[in-house]
Amino acid sequence: MHVQTRLLVVLLAIGAALLSACASVAETQGISGRGVVQSIQETQRTSTAASVVGTVGGAVVGGLLGSTIGGGTGQTIATTVGAVGGAMAGSAVAGKAGAETVWVVDIRFDDGINRAVTVSQRPNYRPGDRVLVDNGAVFRQ
Repeated sequence: MHVQTRLLVVLLAIGAALLSACASVAETQGISGRGVVQSIQETQRTSTAASVVGTVGGAVVGGLLGSTIGGGTGQTIATTVGAVGGAMAGSAVAGKAGAETVWVVDIRFDDGINRAVTVSQRPNYRPGDRVLVDNGAVFRQ
């Protein structure tokens, strides 16, 4: 099997794993109602698109570098290890570079259920304030 073919197989496997991970991203759109803010937590959310680009780019570079080592079975192993290592490194670097600050607002809705709503703009409300949530957007009342 040619080095390019082996590299393509590795990249396709990594791409499939990344696409399955993308489906697990939680969204807060669709949440609506009135309630009282219980807490606000500032956190970082990584960009899935940046991670994918970093992972694929790292895998390609790592695979190409690995393919220059040795020959035969050793070259195959070096290509695979290079692609996997490059993918991991690329994902880590791109994930941190594409991170954004978000706030997770825990709200006790009037129906008695607590729900967490993630917002991308610094809140102008604080714990204890009454708020209106409209399709995931939070407004102070």
